[in-house]
Amino acid sequence: MAESKQNRDDVFTCSICMETFRKPVMLPCQHSFCRECIGLYADKSKPVRADETSGITGNEDVHQLISCPVCRAPTSLGREGVAGLPPNFHLAEIVERFSSVVEVEDDTPYCSMCEVENHAKAVKFCTNCGVFYCQECLANYHPMRGPLKRHRLISSMEYLSQDTSQGQVSRHHQSTQQATCSRHGQPFCLYCVTCRMVICLGCVVDHPKHAVQDIKSAAENDKPDVLTKTSELEKVLQETKESLSGVMRLHKKIQENQDLHTQEVEKAYCAALEALQAWRLHSLDAMKTRYSQWRVECSAILKHFQIQAQEMESIVQASKDLLTSMDVEFLQVSQMYTISNIGSAASTPVKYLK
Repeated sequence: MAESKQNRDDVFTCSICMETFRKPVMLPCQHSFCRECIGLYADKSKPVRADETSGITGNEDVHQLISCPVCRAPTSLGREGVAGLPPNFHLAEIVERFSSVVEVEDDTPYCSMCEVENHAKAVKFCTNCGVFYCQECLANYHPMRGPLKRHRLISSMEYLSQDTSQGQVSRHHQSTQQATCSRHGQPFCLYCVTCRMVICLGCVVDHPKHAVQDIKSAAENDKPDVLTKTSELEKVLQETKESLSGVMRLHKKIQENQDLHTQEVEKAYCAALEALQAWRLHSLDAMKTRYSQWRVECSAILKHFQIQAQEMESIVQASKDLLTSMDVEFLQVSQMYTISNIGSAASTPVKYLK
């Protein structure tokens, strides 16, 4: 157990001052140190020009060059010096969490008002402020006079003897550590009624002749007003919800009407499309029937013309043969062909064409 605690302390200890990290910063080699410690360490290092370390000429800036106290890796601090080193927020958060629970490692809690590195055992706990006090801090920050006279103080052992586990003590201490004055670093324990703001004991001198209450009493006084405003807000919230429901119903109705009208348009379109298709089929059938009849009649006429042409070709050929025959034969046969017969046969195609 002791070895584990020693290893844990080493993790949270600065290698320069050998104490718990305070505002740790990180070098490029990933080693961290207190900002103040690395600043003092840098003050002892010799300033080096940038062109002496990088080989670049024409640069007149003087940069601080230091070596890591752990691994001796060189680091150029740049123009801002130590102030330009990046804070190690992760390590700072871990140290803060470790510091917030250090007081519950044994049965007796530590004083909430002492500095982290100078924790003292708490002797009293104020049930109104929710803060542990050592004997010195109790005399300095919680004198039993004025508005603090009505506060109830109990011993630390009495607080622990109540139905409160060490885990609860730790959580309570963390919550009180968070609610501290940024100016004095003390927990808020009073309420200035005149200024309507929470204050710590160090802020009392800045509020002379102001009406001051302990935080618990001030909170109890303000709760009825907050409760009234909460009830009013709940009524407004209910009305808003009802209005919201009405708008949602209207939105749903609009969507339903849109769907209904869309169906009607689609139905009318389908009916019109069916009628158009029916007209198309009827027109095509009528056209096919009419042209079919015309083709039949045209075929009959074409056949008749072909027959007439053949007959005329036969007569023409016979006439030519007759003209080339002997005169006696010509005279004997010519009686069979008259000019009127030849003309009648020739006019037959013209009659059909008309």
